[in-house]
Amino acid sequence: MLIVALLGLFVACDGRRPTVGSPESVDEASIDNVWHKAKLRGVSFRAIGQEPGWLLEITTGKEILLVTDYGQTRSRFPYVEPIVYQGERRTEYILDAYGTMVEIRGEACRDVMSGEEFSVSVTIQQADRSLQGCGRALH
Repeated sequence: MLIVALLGLFVACDGRRPTVGSPESVDEASIDNVWHKAKLRGVSFRAIGQEPGWLLEITTGKEILLVTDYGQTRSRFPYVEPIVYQGERRTEYILDAYGTMVEIRGEACRDVMSGEEFSVSVTIQQADRSLQGCGRALH
């Protein structure tokens, strides 16, 4: 898969299980299950962010799904080939003519709610806001 190859620059699969930051967080099995289920659906990259809660799923060759506002807004975009800046360890997806863009950077990231560590940070730029979060390639 193209995204997996591209993100190979950024993502190291070290086999560690995600950590959970607080008693109010979901348990490890639930976290693993969500990511595993996405992989089984063919998702090649997944990212999450907080305040407001959002998620991104890239299915190489098919679509890019963006769910924002704690699940209230779902936007599906046709898959587009990314622009890769290898020297900068950065990948961009330009999703529409209205300025929706996904930027994936090969830099450490920690989810603010769960404390889970990721090796990739994600910024989603929309016409009226910017969303920050973390993600990983699903191998």
